[in-house]
Amino acid sequence: MKTSELDQKKVLVLGTAKSGIAAATYLVSTGAVVTVNDGGTPSDDDIQTLKRLNVETIFGSHPLSLLDETELIVKNPGIPYQIPLLQEAMKRQIPIWTEVELAYRSTNADWVAITGSNGKTTTTTLVHELLKRGSRTVHLAGNIGFPAVEVAQQAQANDVIVIELSSFQLMGIESFQPNTAAFLNLSPAHLDYHGDVTSYAAAKARIFANMDATGRLVVNADDEEIMRLSETAVAERLTFSRHQSAYAEAKEGSIFVGHKEILPIQELALGGGHNLENVLAALTLVEPFDLPLSEIQDVLRTFGGVAHRTEYVGEFAGRKVYNDSKATNNVATEAALSGFHSSIVWLCGGLERGADLRPLASAMTQVKHVIGLGETGQRFADLAAEQQIASTVVSGMEEAVKTAFAVSQPGDIILLSPASASWDQYKTYEERGEHFIRSVRQIGGTA
Repeated sequence: MKTSELDQKKVLVLGTAKSGIAAATYLVSTGAVVTVNDGGTPSDDDIQTLKRLNVETIFGSHPLSLLDETELIVKNPGIPYQIPLLQEAMKRQIPIWTEVELAYRSTNADWVAITGSNGKTTTTTLVHELLKRGSRTVHLAGNIGFPAVEVAQQAQANDVIVIELSSFQLMGIESFQPNTAAFLNLSPAHLDYHGDVTSYAAAKARIFANMDATGRLVVNADDEEIMRLSETAVAERLTFSRHQSAYAEAKEGSIFVGHKEILPIQELALGGGHNLENVLAALTLVEPFDLPLSEIQDVLRTFGGVAHRTEYVGEFAGRKVYNDSKATNNVATEAALSGFHSSIVWLCGGLERGADLRPLASAMTQVKHVIGLGETGQRFADLAAEQQIASTVVSGMEEAVKTAFAVSQPGDIILLSPASASWDQYKTYEERGEHFIRSVRQIGGTA
């Protein structure tokens, strides 16, 4: 459907927030007849925007009568398909899109799309930073930027849009076809929305469903389910791995893409084994854009990641410091610990939720000292003792950071990766990470 074909089409926008408001705004500009429905009460700002758009609005419920004249539904990705309105819409075979589909149909720009259970934000941001070093104008869209349909209106034909896509967004595409795409990894998530792992995986796999033989699909060679799902892909399938031979791989201490050496791993600003995978995927995605190697190397040496996700804070008194405050469970912390090859002073602990900490032991081979914080601080110290690793239990972040500098040496890594939620001492993991960074800068001096 071209933009002109939306003229006078009766469209129901389901849900407000950023994507709903962006979709309604765009649809009005095309001449569509728009109704906006939200089961709750939108924010005052959204209500004022909708008044200016002069669209019909129904708030507080989802009456089935809305479907009587509706020809197309554009829904907020977070609204589950199980609600009666959408179940009835599917019975009536009314198309249901997310605004990503609208965005795709409204521009001739090229698309680079990234999905996966973990690492989407870091990989998308890194791809954006890399492509900014090239000759083409590049835009960032999706959950970490602006709504895709908003970005698409600014993009010209030769531009590139880099987008992070969730399973929720991908369920609402029909013709969306990225030029290059990555499927990073797959682990059980959002099962309350999808119902089961099979449905979740199928939603993720939609990222390559419309790609043709001219497209490039980048997949994780170490993820058996992704490899199985992507066997049906028509696009050229290229693999990445930090454990085995692949198109993009880590070997002999360096990163290689298509047998071309890019950079020694130790020169990466990003830390954590999962981030090495993100780098390999990103480099494979941007390879067709022919970026100068020197520019690629400069980005990899300086890009510190996304805030609170194994974020490189800087070097202080010869110690490299990383903030991984978002690591609120074992899996995230295992990935962070396993990605460093220097000695680690590990700051960990937080809300007590009864998690079994023993699976972390296998990832502690580089840890020289454990500093336990919060309700679980002593349990992490006990884990350290079992591994014959020194430990200190502290009451607060400043004391933890002071201890970290005292027990570390130049060349060591200081890593906050709590493997625990923050709510015993902080409102959010962001607040915890920011306190850590402030303490490092006050105690460690200038980076």
